[in-house]
Amino acid sequence: MTEFKVVTNLDLLKATLFNRCRLAENGCWEWIGATDYKYGLIYRENKAQKAHRVSYEAYIGPIPKGLHVLHACDNPACINPDHLSVGTVKENMRQRDERGRHWGGKGEQIGTAKLTAAQVLEIKASTLSVAKLSEIYAVHATNIWLIRSGKSWKHLNAESEGVERAS
Repeated sequence: MTEFKVVTNLDLLKATLFNRCRLAENGCWEWIGATDYKYGLIYRENKAQKAHRVSYEAYIGPIPKGLHVLHACDNPACINPDHLSVGTVKENMRQRDERGRHWGGKGEQIGTAKLTAAQVLEIKASTLSVAKLSEIYAVHATNIWLIRSGKSWKHLNAESEGVERAS
C-alpha cells in the first residue's frame, strides 16, 4: 500500500514554482509559465502575482513594505532565490545603470517592436476601431489603445499632433 506524506502549503508552493521553471547554464531558474512580457506570473491567493516575488517569499521570507525584489542576474524570468534580493526603486535603477541595462532606444530601435513608426502614425490617424486596427496590425488591442492615447511610442506624439484622423 502506498504511504502518503503530509506536506505543508509552503512545500507545495516551492514544488509548484520549481516545476514551472527550467535550470539555465548560468544558474537561473527561468520561468516557463505565464508571463506579463518579462516577469513570470503565478496565480495565488485569488490573483496573479509576480513569480520572482512569490519565490522570494517562499524561499527567503516576507518582502518588507515598500521594497522591490531585485535580480542579481539581470534576468526578469529568473526565480532562483539565490539571485534575488530586496531593494528600493532607486537601488534598482542604480544597478540598471551600472550594468548598462538602461538603453534609450525608442520604437523600431527596440528589438521586440512589432510595428514601424509609419504604422504607428497610421494607427494614430485612423478612425477605424481599436479591434479592427488590432486585427490589421496583428497586435493586441491594448497596444493600439496605448498608441492612440499617447502612452506608448511617445516620441511620435509631436509628429501626430494636428494630423486629422483618416480611415
